[in-house]
Amino acid sequence: MKKYRKPTSRPSQPFGRKHSYPKLLSCCLVFLLAMVVVLSGCGNSGQNGNGSQQAGGQQQDGSGVETEGQEKDNSSVGTKGQGQDNSGLQKGDGKEEPGQDSTEVSSQGGNSEKGEASGSQKAEEPQNPAVPALNEQTVKYAREEVVTTSSVNVRTAPSTDSEVYQTAARRSEFIRTADDGSWSAVEIEGKEYYISSEFLQLKSEMTDNGYLVVIDAGHQGRGNSEPEPIGPGASETKAKVSSGTSGCVSGLNEYELTLLVSVKLQAELEARGYQVMMVRTSHDVDISNSERAAVANNAGADAFIRVHANGSDDSSEHGILTICPTSSNPYMGNLYSQCRSLSECVLDGAANATGANKKYIWETDIMSGINWCTVPVTIVEMGFMTNPDEDSRMAEDGYQSQLAAGIADGVDAYFGRQ
Repeated sequence: MKKYRKPTSRPSQPFGRKHSYPKLLSCCLVFLLAMVVVLSGCGNSGQNGNGSQQAGGQQQDGSGVETEGQEKDNSSVGTKGQGQDNSGLQKGDGKEEPGQDSTEVSSQGGNSEKGEASGSQKAEEPQNPAVPALNEQTVKYAREEVVTTSSVNVRTAPSTDSEVYQTAARRSEFIRTADDGSWSAVEIEGKEYYISSEFLQLKSEMTDNGYLVVIDAGHQGRGNSEPEPIGPGASETKAKVSSGTSGCVSGLNEYELTLLVSVKLQAELEARGYQVMMVRTSHDVDISNSERAAVANNAGADAFIRVHANGSDDSSEHGILTICPTSSNPYMGNLYSQCRSLSECVLDGAANATGANKKYIWETDIMSGINWCTVPVTIVEMGFMTNPDEDSRMAEDGYQSQLAAGIADGVDAYFGRQ
């Protein structure tokens, strides 16, 4: 017979089950947590692997986060996959991406400089200037007859820089079609040309008799002894201009007397309907004899009157004479007949008006103030300032008026002959 032993424990007993369930749950939880940790570690390991791979693909030094951060910064300025350094500057083909930052600014600066240089080069390149035109804001259109008041250039455009088509003589008539106050459009053979408006006058408003007389009051306050040719192309020279003689009794200088009479002559001629131009109106000038002739030439004078007084070593010399070129004058001999006629008329007129001694017409080719002329010219020597009686008379205002009236009579006679 077997001896009975009392068991110490049984797993199937309720008490044993009560205490084993919590242990099992704990093991499960630990296992699950371990799995979570393992799985989590695998995910991070994959990310780290990718990160390391990216860094390795982008930088050769494999410096991890620092290199990646720098590459991202470079990528933000458009250097994606373009260079192997960390400076942010491009290498390779130099193409840039849109949305660039610092690198883009630098590149734009370079492009801007190129653009400015290109613009500068374009600015320096000669360009066809705009063709001048009449001022649209002031131009007035009307067909009207006009007359030139002086010799003037006719141009292809309303600008002094434009080509000169021709030079119109004084008193030339045109049909004006437009005027902007500065330039006038005129018709010539069906085409449009331009003349400065200041040299045009309506034909209907012309009040003078149509003749222009230029008056040269001889000499000036201070002479100019510099030489100038006595005529176009001449090798012989003379002083440009002298101050002239002076009155032996009156003390009046010739340059003063000539201007006094010239001003009176201007008034007399204008009263008779002439247009008058003065070479000088003061003593403080420096105008050579050739330049005085140029004033008359450029104006297209119908007559050029040069007013002088005479002098001589012989104090008994007195009377009026006039001077003109010879028929064989090498500079302007083609004007001989006109100059001779003008000289005769002025001599007769002045002598008759004053009762002075009528001397003669001196024909000579040594006067530079005559030789340079391209218009009819005469020099009138009003009397001898070296003669006491004649000098005294010429200093008188009334006698000066007689001289002026007599010269004007001669001008009337000259144009009356034509």
